[in-house]
Amino acid sequence: MSSKFKNYNPISTGAWVPESLPKNNKEINKTYKIFIKDLKLKTLIGIHDFEKYKKQRISINIELEAEQNFKNLGDDIKKVVSYEHIVNDIKKLLKSGHIGLLETLAEQISLICFKDERTLVAKVKIEKLDVFEESKSVGIEILRKKDNLKKAGNILKIKK
Repeated sequence: MSSKFKNYNPISTGAWVPESLPKNNKEINKTYKIFIKDLKLKTLIGIHDFEKYKKQRISINIELEAEQNFKNLGDDIKKVVSYEHIVNDIKKLLKSGHIGLLETLAEQISLICFKDERTLVAKVKIEKLDVFEESKSVGIEILRKKDNLKKAGNILKIKK
């Protein structure tokens, strides 16, 4: 009985895996995750008239996937994606004035996340905390990938 089947080899578990798997880790792109959990801020957000003049509490959660190159890291913040820079840029954005939709805010935050070219994926979740008495929160979540932003041309809108 043959142990090969259309460029696949059996492994000890009986599963079949492609023969072309990388032989060492140098061929595998390494990534790591950066996250910001429950960043609670007050901002002017919403489409109703009263929301344009009274700040509301929001919670922002961000999860990023970035290229990992920790070789010769040397505790140098410039060699990693900085959550501090992202949080500071979000605060600046919220101070710049009223935003109508959570979706608009999420898109703008995703662009902030992609200012660092090592960022590959950004998941942004935003919740309004005080909209309905019967609910803990309401909100939205988006997932953006660097490749899709480049194709759409949005990457050019990022201010450095």
